[in-house]
Amino acid sequence: MKPKITCPYCEKDIPVPANQITVRQSWKYAFFFVVLPPLLFFILTYKVVYFKPVLTEDLSVVDLSTAMNGMRFELRGVVENKSDNAWKSVMVEAEFFDQDGNFVDEAKASLSTQIKERSREHFKVRLIGLDKEALKLEPKVKLTGGYAD
Repeated sequence: MKPKITCPYCEKDIPVPANQITVRQSWKYAFFFVVLPPLLFFILTYKVVYFKPVLTEDLSVVDLSTAMNGMRFELRGVVENKSDNAWKSVMVEAEFFDQDGNFVDEAKASLSTQIKERSREHFKVRLIGLDKEALKLEPKVKLTGGYAD
């Protein structure tokens, strides 16, 4: 028996070609191909996206000191990890200001080693070509970049 559609105007039966028949899918099709993939994606990425560790909460800069080494001004310090997360590729950015608060220079240092859980890692930031007056500069240090394992 050929499928037919009833005309809404004249109420006659119209034969429909086989390739135009709509197939109704079951609830299983809807679940496995429409509902399940986004649900699995959300479950798998939930922890990574919503519970990602925050660099400024886990790490802090402590024990800052300055020194002149020839014509190089060196800022030394320690990055302290206060969390249960191990951190990699942490950048230390230092901005230097004079006594009036005017910006003088900036420098960066990359910590290539992993900062393990509840540990400390030393760093050194250098400015080259300065004289002894550089010891009066006020550094402002912040941590950038990095990711937790």
